[in-house]
Parts: sequence; structure tokens; C-alpha cells
Amino acid sequence: MLKRHEQALDLPPRAFSVLCELVRRPGQLVTKDMLLDAVWGHHHVSESVLKSAVRTLRAAFDDDARAPRFIETASRRGYRFIAVPGPERRPTSVARSNDGSAVPVVEAPAVSGTSGGTRLVGRGAALDRLHAAWDRARAGQHQLCWLAGEAGVGKTTLVDDFAASLGPVAFAQGQCVEQHGPSEPYLPVLEALATLCRADPALATLLRSVAPTWLLQLPWLCSEAERDSLRRELAGTSQARMLREFGELLDRCTQDRPLLLVTEDLHWSDQATVTLLNHVARRRGKACWMWLATFRAAEVIAEDHPLKAVRHELRLHRLVDEILLDPFSERELAAYVSRRLGGIAGSESFVQALHRHTDGLPLFVANVVDELLTQGALHAGAVVRDAPLAFETLSVPESLAGIMERQILRLPADQIALLEAASACGVEFSPTVVAQVLARNVDEVARQCDLLAGRQQWLVPAIEEHAAADAAAPRYAFRHALVRHVFHDRMGALARAQLHRRVALVLAGAAASGAVVSAAELATQFELGQDPDAALPHVAAAAAAALQQFAPADALRLADRGLAIARRRRSGASGQDVLATLHTLRGAAAAQLVGVSADETLQSFEQAQAALGGLPTHPLRSMALHGLGLGLFLRGALAPARELAQRSLAQALQRDDAVLVVTACDLLGQMLKLEGPPLEAIAVLEQGIQAAAGLDEQTLQTAFVLDPLVNMQAALAIPLLLAGFDQRAKVQSELALARARALKQPMARMISTWLAALCELRRDDRVQVAALAAQLSAITDEGALAHGEGPSQWFRGLVQAWSDAPAEGYAQIARAYRRYAQVGMSYGSSEVLGYATEALILARDGARALQQAEEALDMAARLEDHSYRVRLLLLKRHALLAQGAERDAAAAAREALAEARRQRSPWLEMTVLVELCDGPHADTGDVEALRKVVTGMPAGSTAPLMNRARALLGDR
Repeated sequence: MLKRHEQALDLPPRAFSVLCELVRRPGQLVTKDMLLDAVWGHHHVSESVLKSAVRTLRAAFDDDARAPRFIETASRRGYRFIAVPGPERRPTSVARSNDGSAVPVVEAPAVSGTSGGTRLVGRGAALDRLHAAWDRARAGQHQLCWLAGEAGVGKTTLVDDFAASLGPVAFAQGQCVEQHGPSEPYLPVLEALATLCRADPALATLLRSVAPTWLLQLPWLCSEAERDSLRRELAGTSQARMLREFGELLDRCTQDRPLLLVTEDLHWSDQATVTLLNHVARRRGKACWMWLATFRAAEVIAEDHPLKAVRHELRLHRLVDEILLDPFSERELAAYVSRRLGGIAGSESFVQALHRHTDGLPLFVANVVDELLTQGALHAGAVVRDAPLAFETLSVPESLAGIMERQILRLPADQIALLEAASACGVEFSPTVVAQVLARNVDEVARQCDLLAGRQQWLVPAIEEHAAADAAAPRYAFRHALVRHVFHDRMGALARAQLHRRVALVLAGAAASGAVVSAAELATQFELGQDPDAALPHVAAAAAAALQQFAPADALRLADRGLAIARRRRSGASGQDVLATLHTLRGAAAAQLVGVSADETLQSFEQAQAALGGLPTHPLRSMALHGLGLGLFLRGALAPARELAQRSLAQALQRDDAVLVVTACDLLGQMLKLEGPPLEAIAVLEQGIQAAAGLDEQTLQTAFVLDPLVNMQAALAIPLLLAGFDQRAKVQSELALARARALKQPMARMISTWLAALCELRRDDRVQVAALAAQLSAITDEGALAHGEGPSQWFRGLVQAWSDAPAEGYAQIARAYRRYAQVGMSYGSSEVLGYATEALILARDGARALQQAEEALDMAARLEDHSYRVRLLLLKRHALLAQGAERDAAAAAREALAEARRQRSPWLEMTVLVELCDGPHADTGDVEALRKVVTGMPAGSTAPLMNRARALLGDR
């Protein structure tokens, strides 16, 4: 009699038999196949009866599937009896790290030996290497391991056996999905994170504090308001931040318990996942995690796959342990046959024939043995006298696909149709979708899927009984990707296309009803359904989603795929709006990858502008205009950039398009802010700010790449200062900085801080420049903002030069300048060379300082960039004075004064006159000119430059 707490348990006979089978193998994995064979004979029941029996046992034992004390589920494989003699154990579902954050775990019993469990045939050495890597990971040396081999060689089986052999570990698994083109960024990683979060909802709190870019990709973990807040905070964030945050998340999650991440079929992965793998493999420091991935080596080598180059680099630097799985040798095949059939008399000839027929490929071997068993040619203890003759007589197909095709023909026609429809959905599918595609009852399709899964040949359940209560409806997966391919490829091309189109329409309908459907999947289904017009908008949506997921390389590939599809559109189809979208998104992606002023970026934005000609209300018109104008501006093509902004502003005013007015004013104001006359820049920027004030906050955050108010307020401070309105300039800088802080947008904070530093530099406030340089560096590092790296470094170099380390400061400025130039950025370069000139002057290297000043002035003339020309001429004066060339120095000063007056900038004029009047032999005319300039500016300025001017005038 079975008792619990001295009370008898009344169990149904089948459930009791299942318990007996599990108890006979304590701590060992008992597969579903073994249980079905032992208790039901397996052949006439589905897997659901086993699940029902396990549920009965758990109910009797008051056992929780998520935190088991008696029966543990091994996903897709079977069950273990994990109870041990002694005091009752408390259920364990999460581990707590040092900061109190929860880490979901999968409990497994301790297993003795290096590999534990039942060793797979021919995989002992591979298992030992995996366990050695796991031991290193547990000791704090994070591990990246790859299992490589051809399809059917047993990669997944090895992963399952290895995972089942481990003790209590945190475990998460993700599957790369085969698609006709680029797939959704980070798909297998997000699947793994979702698994961890379902096991422990408290993990969302850790994501919010450590990895908000990843939290944004898991929308069900936060409210719509929280997602909107995250989107605003992360506007302008780069992929580098997302990579860094994932590394930090791994560190935090594994402080007290090791983590095993599994990613299968990496040969189907997206670019972003490969980039993430490369990043975490190169991280330094202690971390207790192991990332195990599988892929087909031949597909990675033969195709232009993103993993190809990364694989070479990681292997070269010994940052990955790659295990190549070979097919069975004859000896290993003999061991498999012996284990499978219990020994065959005279089996040597059979093994040799089987090896010749299958080349030892495990999946092929298993299917051939299944076929021979089905034909009655084999059974335990069978005698095979002439194996080659037996193969010939029985007409065993020469390929794995042939074996599967013969097995398929034994299925009823309705099940074949079901599996063919499922193959059009992908490796994993929903019975609901298949039912709608076939116009069948969904319960009947689900029953058939359950029956097919119970046979352990075609399908497996994709969601186990221990899934979260709020998980999606049950799903199924093909037992192997090759099974799906056989069903998919056996249909004719027309039949396949018709099925894919029906799948696409069903998924589109589900998406319209609020279901979560990947845009990339919809695009793939419509494209395979030979409907390029329907596929096009979904490809564009997938590219936009990739940008929102901080995956510019994937966005670029998706945009290119969309443009290729557009060339196959039916004649007469327009689609200009989608073309404009694709070109704009491609430009935005290229800007992140190769730079905003690169040829590739500009070409995409130019094509977007051309497509937008007849689309005045297109939602991406602002992005396209800003991208093209900014690229031209930073490249140094000032005349075309200004002409574009002015023309766009005129068109926007004519159409009463407030969004485009704001964009054009922002763009034009950025160009004019450092150029003379300042009153023109002030007028344009104030016009833009006024237009932006008429837009609601939602529009400001959705219609623009970056917040336009921050951009324009920060930019407005500079021409206000140049016009002599120092106090107004300070107000605008503070407004921009305050709004950027309130929005919590790293890019907005970076831009407002950068422009504030430029303003303080012209006020001659070195203390404020130093403080802003430190803030800019912190913001850039925190947000991983590549665009801020150059400015933060050259400002720090200038501050270092002011702080009695001019040589070191010069070196830092020079390094930053070179990086800036390498990405094709030209505008502002002459000012950076001016910083380098100032550092050389402070280092008392007059000759090199003069050479650097001349180079900067030549560049300013070539680019027609006069923004820093006055200061460059004054620096040239200092360098000439250091050389004793007083006459040339005086000429440079007079040229600087003329340039300041040409730009109609009282502040720049005061800057030159302060230099000329700072000495005992100052010209009376210069002193009077300085007095007139100072008197003409509003009172109240506290700028150090103004204080110097007042002091000079007070002495006279």
C-alpha cells in the first residue's frame, strides 16, 4: 500500500504503474517513450494519457510542476523521480542573488561521474568536454561552447542529454527559426529571457534596473505607459548599450547560481544574435554562465552567414570551445544496434551494410532501423545472415528523405494534409492556425496533433504542462527540422505557394485582432505565397522593428530584402509610400553602421526624399529630411544642406505642415548656429521652437528621431551668445539640459551637454567646460553613444591641456580627431584642430602650433566653415608671437577682428578686442571699440570673458 503522511493514497492503476517505473530509476531520466512502452504498450495511445497520469500523481503528492519535490519534467524528453529518503525538502523554484534579485532555476538531482546519466552512443568525449566547460563556468570562467555538425548528426540529442545530467542550475533555451530572409533580431535570446521571466516574474525588476533595453523587447512584462516611458528614455540608444546591458544582466543573474543558456540552429540566426554572442564571449571578469549553441557547419561555411567571420575570430583567439560531431563509426553503430535491438546474431555484416547505406548519420540510422522493424525484417535477437541482400530485397531507400517519404505514405491522407499545412507554418506551429488554413475544426486538429506527437515520430509538444498559466495556447513542433523539410518539399511549387498564402492571411487576420505576430514572419509567408505586394509593407514593418530593437545590421538587411521584393511587384503597382519607408529605414540603419555622412547613408536618404516627393503626409518625412540634411552638413557640403533645409521649410510653410516646419527649422538652425550673422540663426530657431510648442507631447516623441525642442533650445544658446545676449543664452542652455534630463533620453542629454560646452567655451568659462566635459563623458559611456565619444574625448583633452598637461591633452585631442575623420565627419573639424593648436601653444611648441593653426584655417576655407575662424586666427597670432613674428601676429589679429565684424557678432568682436587690449601698449582705438561693444550688450552677463573686458576697461 502506498502511503503519504501515514495516509493511504488511492491511485489509478496506470498512474501507479508510471510511479513504479520512475521509482525503479531514482534520479534518472525516464523518457516518455520508455514509459509509454512499459505502461501502455505505446502503439495505440497518445502522449496525453501519460501527462494525465503524471498530473494525477502530482495531485496525490501535492507536488508543484514548477518546483517539484517528487516528479520532475525534463522538457520534451520525459520525467525523473527526484525524491530522496529523509526529511521532506522544501520546494525550490528560484535562487536569490546577493542583491536579493531572483534567479529562476531548473532543479535536477545530483549525478555522480563526469557525465552522469546514460551516456549516448559515440558521444562520451563530447559530453566530457561539455562537463569540463560547465565546471569552468561554475568556477566563474564564463564559457561559450558550440556543437557543430550536419543535419541529423544528433546535436539536439546531445544538448538534451547534457542538460538532463546537470544538478540545480538556471536554464533557458531559445530556438533560431528558419526564414526566407533575415529574421527577427535576438529571437532565440528573447525566447530564453521570456522563459526565465515566466519562471520568476521578479526578474522584470532586475531587467528594469540593469537592462532596460531588453525589458523594452518583452512588452508583456510592463504596461503600455511604462513602455512609452522606456521608448522615450532609450531614444537614440545604440546597439552597443544593448550588448553591454546583456553582459551585465548575465553577471548579476549568475552571482549565486550558474546559468546554462542554449541556442539551437545558430545557422538560422539573425545578425544581432551573432553580434551578441561575439560581445559576451569577449567580456572579461568573473561570471558563472555557459552559452551552448548548435549549428550546421557546412551551411555557415558555404553561405554568406554573419556567423562565419565571428566563428573564425573567436576560434582564433580561443574564446569558444567548438565540438564537431561526426557520424557514427562502425563500432559506434554496432553499439547503437546492440542497445536498440538487444543484440543480433551475426550482426557484423548487418552493421557494415547499415553503415554503408547511411554513412553512420544517426537520424538516418534510426529511421532505417525503424523501417526494417516496421517491415518485420528485424526484431530483438534476429539473425541477419546476408545483410546486403536483405537491404536490396526490402528496397530500403537510399536517402533519409526517401525513408521518411515511405513512412509518410503509411499515414492517413488527412494527417498528411495536416502535416503539410503545418510545414508551411514553420518548424513550430499552432493547431489553431493549421485548422484555419485547412478549414477544419480546431479541436479535431489539436487531437490529431496530440496523436501524432504520441507516436514520437513526427511531432513533439512545444509547450509542456509546467508552462506558465498565462502562456499561449498549446503549440507543436516537428521532431526535427528535416522532418518539416520533407513534408514541405514533397508538395508541388503551386501547392506550397497556395498554402503559404493561406497561412499569411490567417496570421494577418490574427494580428488585426490583436495577436502578437512577427512582421518578419508575415513578410516571409506572403513572399513564399508569391504575393510580393502584400509582403512589402510587412518587410518594412520588420525593418522598423529591428531599428527599435537596436539591431541596425538586421534592419539594413531587411530593408534591402524589401527593396528586392519591390522590384518583383506586379506591373502597375505603385507602393511609393512603402519605397519611401524602406529607403528611409535603410538610411537610418546605415547611419548607425557606417556613419550619418557616409555615401551609403546619403544615397539611401536621397532616394527616400525622391520617393517622398508626392507624399506630403508620410510619417517618416521628418526622419528622411533630417537624415539627409544632417549627413550633408556633417560631411561639409554646407551649400546643398542649407538649400535643402530652406526649400523644405518653404514647402512645409506652404502646406502648413508643423512637423516638417520643426524639422526644417531644427536642421537649418543647426547649420546657422555657429555661422554669422547670429540674428538669422536666432530667427530660424525661435520659429522652430514656436512651431514645436504647438505640437502635443505625443507627437514630439513619435514624429521625430530626437526631441526637437532639446535640439533647438540647446542650439539657440550659441547664436544668442554670439549676438551678445549672454543671459538669454544661459537660459536656453538650462532649458535644454533640464528637458533632456526630464525625458531621460541619453542622446538628448548628450546633445544638450555638447552644445552647452561649446557655449561655455565661447564664454571662456573653463570651469564650466571641465564640468560639462565630465558629464558628457559619463553620458556617452552610460548610453554607449558612439556619436558622443569624439566630443567627450576632445573636450577632456582640452581640459587636460589647461591643467598643466598640454602634451597629453594634445595626444587625446589628436586621437579623437582621427576617429572623427575616419567616419567621414568633416564639419567642425577645423574647431577640433583649433583645440589641438591651443594644446600645442600651452606645450610651448610654437612651430607645430603654427602649422596646426594653418591646417585648421585651410580646412575651414575648404569647407566654407567659418564657425571657429575668429578663434583660429587668434591662436595663429599666439603661435606667431611665440616665434617672434610680431608683425604677422598683428596682421592675424586684425584679420580676426574683421572676420568677427563680417559675421556681425558682438561677442566675437569682444573676444578679439580683449586680446588686443590685454597689454600696456593697447591701441586707444581698440580700447574705445571694446568699450562700445561692451556698452552695446545687455547688462547682467557673468561670463569670464565679459569680466575680463570690464576689468580692462576699468583700468583705463
